[in-house]
Amino acid sequence: MISAPQLKEYRRKRDFKRTPEPKGTPERAAEGRTFVVQKHDATRLHYDLRLEMGGTLKSWAVPKGPSLDPGEKRLAVRVEDHPLEYGGFEGTIPEGEYGAGSVLVWDRGRWEPLGDPDEGYRKGKLHFRLHGEKLKGGWVLVRMGGARGEDGKNWLFFKEKDKEAGKKDILKERPESVLSGRRIWGAGPAAEDGRRNGKKAPPEPAAPEKLTGRKAGRPRRRRPGMAPAGLHNARGAPPPSRLAPQLATLVPKVPEGDGWLHEIKFDGYRILCRLREGEVRLITRGGKDWTARFSGVARACAGFPAKEAILDGEVVALREDGTSDFQALQNSLKGGSDAPIVYYVFDLPYADGFDLRKSPLIERKELLRRRLESRAGMDSHLQYSQHVQGKGSEVYGHACRIGVEGVVCKKAGSEYQPKRTKTWLKVKCTRRQEFVIGGFTDPGGSRRGFGALLLGCYDGDDLVYCGKVGTGFDDALLVDLAGRLKRMERKAPSFKNPPRGPEARGAHWVRPELVGEVAFTEWTGDGSLRHPAFVGLREDKPAREVARESYGFLPGGDGRGGRSSKPKKSRKRATKKNRASAGPAKKRGTRSARKEPEETVAGVPLSNPGRVLFPEQDLTKRTLAEYYERIAEWALPHVAGRPLTLVRCPQGHAKDCFFQKHIDGPMPKGMRGMKIQEKAASGAYLVVDDLPGLISLVQLGVLEIHTWGSRADNVEKPDLLVFDLDPDPGVRWEDVIESARVTGGRLAELGLRSFVKTSGGKGLHVVAPIACRGGWEEVRSFAKAVVEDICREMPGRCAATMSKPKRKGKIFIDHFRNGRGATSVAAYSTRAKAGAPVSAPIHWDELSPRLKADAFNVQNVPRRLASLKRDPWEGFFRVRQSITSEMKKTLGMEEK
Repeated sequence: MISAPQLKEYRRKRDFKRTPEPKGTPERAAEGRTFVVQKHDATRLHYDLRLEMGGTLKSWAVPKGPSLDPGEKRLAVRVEDHPLEYGGFEGTIPEGEYGAGSVLVWDRGRWEPLGDPDEGYRKGKLHFRLHGEKLKGGWVLVRMGGARGEDGKNWLFFKEKDKEAGKKDILKERPESVLSGRRIWGAGPAAEDGRRNGKKAPPEPAAPEKLTGRKAGRPRRRRPGMAPAGLHNARGAPPPSRLAPQLATLVPKVPEGDGWLHEIKFDGYRILCRLREGEVRLITRGGKDWTARFSGVARACAGFPAKEAILDGEVVALREDGTSDFQALQNSLKGGSDAPIVYYVFDLPYADGFDLRKSPLIERKELLRRRLESRAGMDSHLQYSQHVQGKGSEVYGHACRIGVEGVVCKKAGSEYQPKRTKTWLKVKCTRRQEFVIGGFTDPGGSRRGFGALLLGCYDGDDLVYCGKVGTGFDDALLVDLAGRLKRMERKAPSFKNPPRGPEARGAHWVRPELVGEVAFTEWTGDGSLRHPAFVGLREDKPAREVARESYGFLPGGDGRGGRSSKPKKSRKRATKKNRASAGPAKKRGTRSARKEPEETVAGVPLSNPGRVLFPEQDLTKRTLAEYYERIAEWALPHVAGRPLTLVRCPQGHAKDCFFQKHIDGPMPKGMRGMKIQEKAASGAYLVVDDLPGLISLVQLGVLEIHTWGSRADNVEKPDLLVFDLDPDPGVRWEDVIESARVTGGRLAELGLRSFVKTSGGKGLHVVAPIACRGGWEEVRSFAKAVVEDICREMPGRCAATMSKPKRKGKIFIDHFRNGRGATSVAAYSTRAKAGAPVSAPIHWDELSPRLKADAFNVQNVPRRLASLKRDPWEGFFRVRQSITSEMKKTLGMEEK
């Protein structure tokens, strides 16, 4: 019998009323050894390897498919087990279902384990022979370790060296199904494009009007075949004598919508290939001819099926996991690396007598793909750069998880323009850019070559000093680069603002000609690099073109409820005036005579940045500040401009913490105080308005941010209804979820839209934005009436009172959060608890038994936000709703 858990994940992902995929039966025959490789044309074409083990098909998604070349190790991502019946499945999975697209049985047969397969699987190495119709001989599956292993999901799949191995591309030579002979599902064996599901293909649409405005964002898809004349706006003309590449504008986040194509951002050299009658020239972005340097790529380009063409792409060196490695690319140019060199081509601005620069990008790419796939004996040096249309956040999240530099986002209907544009955007996972090398320092200790490089960027005609980088070099690079720099030495610095004092000790100045790429975490308040690491020399880029990169604007908004993507204003140098602490937290004496150096985040100095605040994860003050900096655009709208009360834990959550309501003395950077009249007197409450204010809370050791239900500029008019579901320890989590849904449902019946978030503790918060017409008493009494109404319906499950005996075994729906002066924890705030949990907004449909109240934390929330397709609380700040007389009447609140 197959145990239910083996197929639980498989069944959970599929609606078997819609998909033709087999559900799988619990009965199975004696243990077999079948295998199948399925060709799956989903979001992108890939292959699925399935081996029969333990009564199911253990499955791996192989993005590039199997290769007969033992030197080509293919990434194989472990996915859910599939039922045995799936091995014979061919068909189309409908749109909206998991894995939507066509599936073919590309190969099948029997697999023969070499050794104990169960033990091999547990240890992460399966060695076996395949006896298939296409794949034969010895093969290996090895689980990857470290960060690339993605918690054991990532494996490598490769051919063993034997008589069955070879260089031929089996995927191109044998693309057909071994069951039906089809190359695509629904088409006959000889068909490739003309037929679908036995019906004649629909005619191509008529040429649309000129792509402008809305139409330019998402053109009607046209299949241009192999002739460039068929593209919209193709113009018969000789090739341009000179062509500069189109460049992308750096933006902080990915644009959403199906009008965008998203590609992986490669880490290599941008190359334009000019092809004419078999002769090839490879030209860098700076106009240098590098044909001889990339001779293998040039030979591959000579086989491109065109008499005359201009290709645009990036030359990269590949790691075993398929990601690009810039340092290996540089080493290969010096003969010091055997990493595979590949030219990934992503555009075709000219082909066979036609200028295609005015044609829509999506059509240029389709023509490029078809030409590349039509080659006989495809050369691995020349590859098509795949894209995903729409799903930008998902693509970006995946790119960052696999460790690439970022993504490039291109308007599907855009023209090719030889300049930096807003129709091509780049979003980086880490901050990297080019810098001009203006000097170096002497090496220290046993180090050879030099100590650090002195870096700068041009601001107009001025070379502005940006700091130095002393890490990221190997010994060979240190010696090689030192020799080149010494030949370039000059007496005076080229920098407008050269370093002075101790920072200039041992400095040597050089002609500002070399360009290096540097990774770093942020710009400090005084315009220097924080945590820089050298990536490599950029010999393809002229030094005079290197300027400090800043974020541009996202065209047409960013798809997140109108949040601005404007670049931040320049940060001022932090001063001692900004460093004053607030409230009752006093210095308790130094532990050591040596004080940890300050660091700045968002221009705010952090004292003791290495102090551990969450010892279970070894999370420091610096880490917490960087968390808030990364998610500021999500958190600030819920915190800024509201009176705050704080939970401060200067020594970490495991030590003394205190609740702070009022603040006295000088305000830290980005904070202000406001007087609020209380019963006996007025008290000064803290208010933050921007990112420096948020980071200053971290400097004060704040681990929980609690906000009033009103804004500081209208403190007597609450604008939030908050219901805090606090379960007794014995209550099931499923009951908490159900109570939250009941609360949201009751509000909806009354006419109020609500949103839900985890508390970061034990429960859930249901929040409804309102425009209050009355005041605090109206909101307090209305919230109380709502909860009492719910508890009358569920007397055994919930309680509306603080009395602990009456709350025993129930969920306390805390409506007291809605009184004047009461607060609730802010969205995206951390909690002062083990694990650094976060109170995280979620979609209503995310509520499930698997999602616990403390599921989100400092480490996974930024990844979650980067991968979200839309804001879970989208529309929260645009909702316009009020407490009405009709609502009060429904709840029995008639005025007496």
